[in-house]
Amino acid sequence: MNIMTLKTIIRLAIVTLITCTLFSCTSNTSDKSETFSVRITDKPLTFCNPLNISVGSERARRAGEPVVVLHQDDYYLFITGGRGYWYSDNMRDWTYVNAPNFPGGCPSVVSDGEKLIASGDKSRHDVFNSTDPKNGVWEKVGEYQRDYGDADMFLDDDGRYYMYWGWSQVLPFQVVELDPDNGFREKGEPVTLFFGDYESHGFERRRNEDVIFPFFSHRKYFPEESPWIEGPWMIKHNGKYYLQYAAIGLEFLTYSHGVYVGDNPLGPFEYSPHNPLTFKTTGFAPGAGHGSTFHDKNGQLWTICMIPAFYGGRGGGEIVLFPTAVDADGVMHSNTAFGDYPQYYPGIKENAVDNNFTGWMLLSYKKYVEVSSTLEGFGAENSVDENFLTHWCAVTGDPGEYMTVDLGKECDIYALQVNFDRHDASVQIGRGFGMPRSLDRYQSFTVEASNDNENWSMLIDKSKNTVDDRHDYTELAEPVKARYVKLTNVFTHDDGKFAVKDLRIFGNPDVAKFTKVDNVSIVRDPEDTRDATLLWQPVKGADGYVVRYGIEPDKLYNNYMIYDGYTITIHSLNRDEKYYFEVEAFDSGTDYYRERTEQTMGRGAEIELAQGRQMVERKMIVEGKNEYVFENILPGQYTFRHTFGPVLWRGELTEAELIGSDDQATVTETLSNLGVGLKILGQMEMEVIPGKQSGKFIVTLRYDKSHLEGRKN
Repeated sequence: MNIMTLKTIIRLAIVTLITCTLFSCTSNTSDKSETFSVRITDKPLTFCNPLNISVGSERARRAGEPVVVLHQDDYYLFITGGRGYWYSDNMRDWTYVNAPNFPGGCPSVVSDGEKLIASGDKSRHDVFNSTDPKNGVWEKVGEYQRDYGDADMFLDDDGRYYMYWGWSQVLPFQVVELDPDNGFREKGEPVTLFFGDYESHGFERRRNEDVIFPFFSHRKYFPEESPWIEGPWMIKHNGKYYLQYAAIGLEFLTYSHGVYVGDNPLGPFEYSPHNPLTFKTTGFAPGAGHGSTFHDKNGQLWTICMIPAFYGGRGGGEIVLFPTAVDADGVMHSNTAFGDYPQYYPGIKENAVDNNFTGWMLLSYKKYVEVSSTLEGFGAENSVDENFLTHWCAVTGDPGEYMTVDLGKECDIYALQVNFDRHDASVQIGRGFGMPRSLDRYQSFTVEASNDNENWSMLIDKSKNTVDDRHDYTELAEPVKARYVKLTNVFTHDDGKFAVKDLRIFGNPDVAKFTKVDNVSIVRDPEDTRDATLLWQPVKGADGYVVRYGIEPDKLYNNYMIYDGYTITIHSLNRDEKYYFEVEAFDSGTDYYRERTEQTMGRGAEIELAQGRQMVERKMIVEGKNEYVFENILPGQYTFRHTFGPVLWRGELTEAELIGSDDQATVTETLSNLGVGLKILGQMEMEVIPGKQSGKFIVTLRYDKSHLEGRKN
């Protein structure tokens, strides 16, 4: 066994004041809420999805099918793969335990207050328990008699054990009671609980438009397919049994959770018409499936989920955490709005499902980015696009490659998340490859801030980084005022190029605005009521909108976040329910950078100077640039014209006009008026300036002052 303390890996938190006794303090049952107590008072107080999973100097791990269990005042985190797990007393600072006898596969773990009981799934039939899980000591105590796909063992508060399983597009979820005194063999016959029903439940649809990365290559995804229902997880709350399930597959943006509710662990169960439970299709961290819901030490609920990841060009899995609750009517719901912005750790905010967002807005989205170099096809704009499938890549992985984000104005910066990718690395990792050897140094970098893009202050110095954090989140000790943020490469491991998915900058809580939108138009598709299209009047200055919806006016528990748009078509509705909608605009106090191609590329109008029949040079007129200089002009006959258009000046330039030490113009002429529509806004002028060996032919676009000020505004 091997125990390693980690304080920068996952960072999720809480301390306890309660004592566990047999069957009274299990991880997935609760009949009452504890009195709320603040569990973390020192910084950092926040985390930002997605979360990192790694062990010391090992490579970052795939994080799939996460299970969190509260056992003897500590949280235990288990993921698929490996023979180990983590524990923490506060959900922020974690210790890894290497446990060679821990069962592999998709984990199923429960606590009876004195010991943890665990098993794998499918062909892994052995059942183990541990009275000393912190030291990784496990012993075999039973053996299943069949394969349980995506097994979930549940211990009720009366001491009876149940097994839930299901992992199929065509087969149902099932449950059977287990006998712990007889090696966890089945007691009685399995009970069929439910099947997938995508024709009634919109969020269960596998739409080919939602595929992120295909899991198979033998056929194409169909326009609409039956869902995989998988990942059963049972939790009891206030006497009700909530059977959570995942749909529809990790490779979809719409990967999510739903719940069925019952009064008995063996059923019958009823579908919750408020589904889905966790659902997030937009932003940097979309998806929210195959995980577990657990009570924290205050009795509040949280749902930890698996989401799709894309790193080095290969798909995988990562984890996220969302606050969850059960309302007074017994409706379980989560809150994924702003779910990939900084959130407070568990144990800090009471009623976290409504209060967990810090208010730190995303400042970097669609801002202007300056870079040291760009590999063709991987432009700088990718580093601020909130798309986890894209990245900016520098030409090299050398020290000094950098990107600078211009926020457009001075902002209050509270936190940053640097999300790295992998490009042209010498070592292959990900699905289909084994875990490469560990390194003593990983992606190393600095982050600096400035108000003038010249004088810099260090915010983050990870020049000698030893942890493989693909999503490096830092909550600043104190907020910093700055307009520019610069990320600089110090070292890229595995000989790769410096690649950044997104540099995400958060802050401006005091200037952020949230505005309810009136006059929202809603059209429910009469041929397919799982679909609805919404359109609303844009709010000036808004970064985006949160579209909330639900089947009761005061239970708008689901949402979509829309950036830089004012319409959406929703495909996740339950067919037979009436829905209510609400749209809220959010504004970080900054403006998007809108590329004006007339400024970055040109107006498409060119000017050229020729000597006789020989072209001297052709220049593109660029908005904002008002002087165009033709160098090294020698005596001769010249023609200046609008390319493919009229001649603007023709004449001979003599040696006396071109050669000399005086920098005063020897030839000047107004060539044309400049304007738009019926308005004359200025003049095009030319002048010749002599030099010691050759002269200059200078063309100036001289606009009226009022026109120049209008362009600035």
